[in-house]
Amino acid sequence: MVLEHDWAATPLGPPENWSATFRTALSTALNSRFPFLLMWGPDLVMVYNDDYAPMLGARHPSALGRSARDVWADIWPALEPMVQEVFAGRPTYSEDLLLVMTRNGWEEETYFSFSFSPVVEPGGRVVGLLDTVVETTHRVLAARRLGVLQQLGSLPRASHGDTTEAVATALGILAEARSDCPFGVVYLTEDDDAEPRLVAAQGLGAGLDLTAGPIPEHVRRAMATGEIQTVTGLASHLPGLATHGASPVGPADVDTAVVLPLTAAGAEQPVGALVLGASPHLPLDEDYRIFMSLAAGQVAATVTDAQAVARERRRAEERARSERARAQFFTDVAVTLQRAVLGPTVLPAGFAVHYEPATGTLEVGGDWYDVVDMPDGGYGVVVGDVVGRGLPAAAVMGQLRSAGRALLLESRSPGHVLSALDRFAALVPGAAVSTVFCAVIDPRSGSIRYSSAGHPPALLVQADGTVRQLEDGSALPLAVDDGAERPEGELRMPPGSTLLLYTDGLIERRDEALDEGISRAAEALVEGRHLGPAELGALLTERLLGDAPDDDVAFVLFRCG
Repeated sequence: MVLEHDWAATPLGPPENWSATFRTALSTALNSRFPFLLMWGPDLVMVYNDDYAPMLGARHPSALGRSARDVWADIWPALEPMVQEVFAGRPTYSEDLLLVMTRNGWEEETYFSFSFSPVVEPGGRVVGLLDTVVETTHRVLAARRLGVLQQLGSLPRASHGDTTEAVATALGILAEARSDCPFGVVYLTEDDDAEPRLVAAQGLGAGLDLTAGPIPEHVRRAMATGEIQTVTGLASHLPGLATHGASPVGPADVDTAVVLPLTAAGAEQPVGALVLGASPHLPLDEDYRIFMSLAAGQVAATVTDAQAVARERRRAEERARSERARAQFFTDVAVTLQRAVLGPTVLPAGFAVHYEPATGTLEVGGDWYDVVDMPDGGYGVVVGDVVGRGLPAAAVMGQLRSAGRALLLESRSPGHVLSALDRFAALVPGAAVSTVFCAVIDPRSGSIRYSSAGHPPALLVQADGTVRQLEDGSALPLAVDDGAERPEGELRMPPGSTLLLYTDGLIERRDEALDEGISRAAEALVEGRHLGPAELGALLTERLLGDAPDDDVAFVLFRCG
């Protein structure tokens, strides 16, 4: 598209008249796998690469060659002071900045981390601006929603047996999360034949009547089928519904709601339904629906707990089942939200990965993995562990993972990647003393280069059962020793070899030396060395995590062809 664009019709003029400075900046942007936008000249003409295009939404491809002032007119009041700062010769940096944009035709709540850097021609004059940017909307929303689910998961048991009070308590938590749940309504029924009744609500405008219309109809359908229902057209049926204080963007009619059946563990029929309004400023995508489903699961647990206490039917077996369901709920939330923060990973052939949270906790942790397709056909593989637990550790993990992925795309040297992460970690609160193992694999030659920042050694098992620990590139954790060089190790992996990178949760056990855990992992690898990567990963999980881990676990397996 850049080659075919009619640049002569833009302020940039025909390509043969472009300056060497512009050509160099343009080459940097177009040949990067990281999102880049170049704004050039007083008109701020936009040129961008493939990875930047999705951020434009429906504005791509017409944005190419146009002024950034016109393309981003809706957020220009926020960007203009930064642009002026850059043309004065000073770079800017913004992290998780809220920007309300209409890139898809509606006001959307979005978040971005980006840096505006000046492009200077010989002589010192600023002639353009380079925008290095990543959209963090997905991560910000995941962290925000995880906080809500953590609160729901920590609700005390309803020992009073008052179902209405228990539901009102759960909705009180959702009332503090109106950015994602503009309103919430719970309907319950006492038996299969009774009409569902509204027992509690939050976020509804004064005087609104929900006894008729589309919501009760969809509630009955959700309870009859056990399937989630989506209600649209609420802006017409119930104008003014939950318009104020429901979003950082501003007032807007809520047009869509999701009706979720409240089904207790082991029950055949729902006991009620939870109706949650969807923000008019966010897409109702899969992650949004998963969050709502997890919230409904906890509300269902609250309702059934209160009903059981009120009816005095709880038995030891039922109590054990409820606790197992609660523990499984905690695990499902932690796995789902951790994967939301990690983001989807399409694995190349020969790889298998696994993440498992610590047993019985609703908190995500700082363990992560990443597999990066390198431009030359190789693979970058990273496994790391941030000190601590909960949202702070998850937030640091997300930043280190994003930085590590970007660095791997620009360098084939694991040592250089970890050195750059040292500098990055020193600027991120909570990132110091994180451990990382970084490797670059060339599948054609079977070679691997690696470096470790205080992380447990990777294990390599050859087809004949020989085990080797990768320790040559070991050094201190991140941001511990300023200026220290990061050593690298290098070796060849014979065909049929298996490489395991892991976090310490896989091998650590109470009252046991770390070497014993590493030996146990090596034995399992040797035993399953003839299995495929996915089957071998299942074997490791069974042998090493069968008694439930006390810490989060992440590992990556690679089978050399």
